[in-house]
Amino acid sequence: MTSIQEKASQRLSVYQNSLQASIQRFEYLPAVLSNDPRIQRALLNSESGTAVSSLLSNINNRSGADEIFVMDSNGNTIGASNYLTKTSFVGQNYAFRPYYQSARNGEQGFYFAVGATTGKAGLFFAEPIIVDLEFIGVVVVKITFDSLEANWAQSGEKIWLSDEHDIVFLSYNSRWLYHGLRPLSPQESSHLIDTKQYGEHSVAILKTRLDSSAHPIVNLPMVGDHILFQQQIPGIKWHLNWLYPTSQIESAVARSVYSIVFAYMILVIAILWIRERVRNAQSQSKLATLIAQRETHQRAIIEGTDAGLINLTHDGKTTFVNPQAKRLFRLAENELPDIHRLVTGWRGVYSAIEAIDSIGIRSDGSSFPILVTSSAIGLSEPHEYLITIHDVSELKQAQLELVKSNDELEQRVVARTEELKRAEKELSHSQRLASLGRMSSAIAHEINQPITALSSYAASSELLIQRNQPEKVLSNLKKITGLIERLSYISRQLRMVSGKRNTGLATIKLLPVVQYAQDVLSANLTQAGISLNIDVSEQASAMGNSMMLEQVVVNLIKNAIDAVSSVNNPQITISVELGSSALVRVSDNGIGLTADEITHIFEPFYSAKQFDEGLGLGLAISYSLVSDMGGQLKVNSQLGEGTLFTIALAR
Repeated sequence: MTSIQEKASQRLSVYQNSLQASIQRFEYLPAVLSNDPRIQRALLNSESGTAVSSLLSNINNRSGADEIFVMDSNGNTIGASNYLTKTSFVGQNYAFRPYYQSARNGEQGFYFAVGATTGKAGLFFAEPIIVDLEFIGVVVVKITFDSLEANWAQSGEKIWLSDEHDIVFLSYNSRWLYHGLRPLSPQESSHLIDTKQYGEHSVAILKTRLDSSAHPIVNLPMVGDHILFQQQIPGIKWHLNWLYPTSQIESAVARSVYSIVFAYMILVIAILWIRERVRNAQSQSKLATLIAQRETHQRAIIEGTDAGLINLTHDGKTTFVNPQAKRLFRLAENELPDIHRLVTGWRGVYSAIEAIDSIGIRSDGSSFPILVTSSAIGLSEPHEYLITIHDVSELKQAQLELVKSNDELEQRVVARTEELKRAEKELSHSQRLASLGRMSSAIAHEINQPITALSSYAASSELLIQRNQPEKVLSNLKKITGLIERLSYISRQLRMVSGKRNTGLATIKLLPVVQYAQDVLSANLTQAGISLNIDVSEQASAMGNSMMLEQVVVNLIKNAIDAVSSVNNPQITISVELGSSALVRVSDNGIGLTADEITHIFEPFYSAKQFDEGLGLGLAISYSLVSDMGGQLKVNSQLGEGTLFTIALAR
């Protein structure tokens, strides 16, 4: 089986090359014809006379195709190479064919089918005809594989070509045409009926099973079982099939049991090898003929293309210049100039495998920008090379205009950026003034209240002394002392916000810090019925100052206690995540903060609580302490969904 599989792979590769050569010989023709002004003019003028059909007949005879025809935008055939035959395509509508629909969508049509008019099977190439970005029709080239099937039959090997539905449409023996290798789905059957791909032929299903080596075995009625080797054609949903009779394998196995026939087996193998070499030589000869035909066809296409084409030998000698290249360089009719004279800085055929920009020099000495590519042609050594040249004068002018527009746009962007920077600077200045105003107002309020009270108590004490009431004077003095202590407390808090502390950073354990804060506030938590969840490992550590971090955590838990005071099932969670930094998170399920509150939350004397519930310095102090430890304090909150404070410290 290994030997047969290797042979199948070799034979399928040879037949695949032959098939691809037959296809590639014609696949460029529809694209060339779609640009023919005579065909375009006939479609634009709705001409359906014999002029365009005569033109197509002449092209068809020269190209060797089976038929060539042109359809308008509705699928009606206005001209065909077989217009003089009884099965003329002229007047027929083929809009139902998939190759027309592909071209109608702007793609190249590629479809094998039985002719709806002639009943003759063939491969249809279709190309859309577009003028001024408007679809006006389709040109179709049909080819047959009669000579290919004849070669298969003469080779003595059993070759099939099946489509994407596993239906045989080319065969070494016409008996097996339009047989399926598997049952068709309802959708596939409906598709064959709608497109009339195989005309009125019904698809008979051959019995297929898998052998022990997972190869399909197909039963050919009256012939026997055959192992089926398949190979997909690149770029096409077709499979090339090579059949090998199972009876030959069974015979070989039986012969291998008997050692007395060893000499006979060697002889048989030698004969088969010689026969295979002969067949290979015959196949290679046929393939060489097909390749020569393909190269001849390519030369015909080269002469009619819109690009300038120059053919060079491997040593750089010019052997051919197409008409378009002669027009570009203003060359004489039979002139074959040196490529170095035409292309500035030419470095040889290997220097332009990909498209490169260069300067073309005309025969009169004038120059123009060009785009140059090089590709090898021919399969035999030494290669010849095809140089493709495009005049890109208009493209270069457009590029210059685009660069100019980009420069103007960049200048406008720079000017606009400067305006935005000035506006941003003015906005930042306004925000700082607003923040300073709020802080000044809060400081004035916090200090004016005790000062006003001090003035009142001092005046009251003076009257009480005059009335000889020392007991009440003593009471006023105690109140004055309390107000002085409040002023001192406010002063200390302000120094903590603005002053720089000697942090004494060191590696500290985070769990003891959290436990300290829990102990300090345990009474508050118990009284408020709040559940405090701690998720901190004993190994968690960071760079910081224990006392400063304890004060920060206490402040954050105090704020969280106030935030969850009005919710059901109040929860506060403290966790630590160790990554590139140590992240200490304090979260609650409280009332949350608004976007405006988040903006000002770390400003001194700003508080989201009632005015008499705090100075508004706790978070400002916490922010300052974390900054002194080289860390960051961030807040994330949604109104009604709780608040999360994150302390980020170095590891």
